[in-house]
Amino acid sequence: MRVGSNNIVEARALVGRNTELSNGCIIGAACDVTSHEVLPENTVIFGGNCNRRVQAERPPPQTLQLDFLMKILPNYHHLKKATRPKHVDK
Repeated sequence: MRVGSNNIVEARALVGRNTELSNGCIIGAACDVTSHEVLPENTVIFGGNCNRRVQAERPPPQTLQLDFLMKILPNYHHLKKATRPKHVDK
């Protein structure tokens, strides 16, 4: 499988082994793409029937989502201290 740059694969989407994503592709939520093909640049697959279209521009950058996750995730990520096993002397 080959994946280009600036692609978005949403939740529950499936991209098959024989499908190659070029640059700027968006695979919508719960869409399956398992055919043997190379998707053209800026292809959008969306909806219940996995409709396709080619958008005129590249998808916008995900910087707002990344910034949000960088701020929120540390609040919910709790680290546990590692415990050492006790040695039993014989």
